[in-house]
Amino acid sequence: MRAIVLQETGGPEMLVPEEIPEPTAGAGQVLVRTEAIAISRAESLMRSGVIPLPFPLPAVIGAEAAGVVAEVGEGADPGLAGARVVMVTGGAGSYAELIAVDAGMTVRVPDGLSAVEAVASAAPGAMALALLDRLARDLGAGRIIATGGTPVGRGRVLELGADVVLDHADPDWASGLADALDGATLDVAFDAAAGAAAGQVLDHLTPGSGRMVCYGMLSGTPPVIDMAKVTRSGLHVLGCGGPGWFRQVLGVHYPQILQRAVRSRIKPRIAAVLPLAEAAEAHRRIDQRDVAGRIVLVPGQPRTRASERPARTSR
Repeated sequence: MRAIVLQETGGPEMLVPEEIPEPTAGAGQVLVRTEAIAISRAESLMRSGVIPLPFPLPAVIGAEAAGVVAEVGEGADPGLAGARVVMVTGGAGSYAELIAVDAGMTVRVPDGLSAVEAVASAAPGAMALALLDRLARDLGAGRIIATGGTPVGRGRVLELGADVVLDHADPDWASGLADALDGATLDVAFDAAAGAAAGQVLDHLTPGSGRMVCYGMLSGTPPVIDMAKVTRSGLHVLGCGGPGWFRQVLGVHYPQILQRAVRSRIKPRIAAVLPLAEAAEAHRRIDQRDVAGRIVLVPGQPRTRASERPARTSR
């Protein structure tokens, strides 16, 4: 089968199309013939070496895909055979024509939603719902201050309703935050960057009730948080991650966001749809940081024997 293999960390050119052996569905797994594969900023940071890879190279990277179940392994639900699903892989394997994944890491795609739409909306939408649920069902936010690292990104955030958008690529962005607050404080902060920015946001939380939700590490370094300040000011810092958290996101919020998408209550913003072989080009565009929306890779016509055989259940 055709896959994109990361030879070693570095530039986008390290993502090379190769023919590799087909996977098979093991116990509790399904084999999915991919129709759409989403690219993320986190994957570009892993490729470049900013975020350490949790597996040896060379390897097929990628965490999100949608496609049709071609084979069901022993112990998995036989009713999944032939179903269109969206899935998460745990960080490796999605840049390929076929993926073997635990059946529990898949969610059925509702009728009326394409594979491209499903994979573009599932992960970011589900994460947004999960973060809101981690705090409250209805935050009732009065004023929203957001950040973006590019003009395109900042423009998109303004379109989505932010009142103020700061440039977090500016080394002095924290001063802009203080100016935007004009003596007020933040009740809730969502932080995906970590690093020094987490501590800078912490300085502006409301004493006694301010809450920060940490759910990413896009800076490549852990959040720098003064726990003495957290205790002294009575702040709440919530970490979102780990297997239990992601099982909840997948089991609860993925189905919710897909149902919202099929009812047209939300529409994913898709920046580009490219062939699987152009994964390096997709990463170049993400590295240039002028993309608003998701880039999705689409495999070509299946050429493997697993792609040509009908869906089946193995026992």
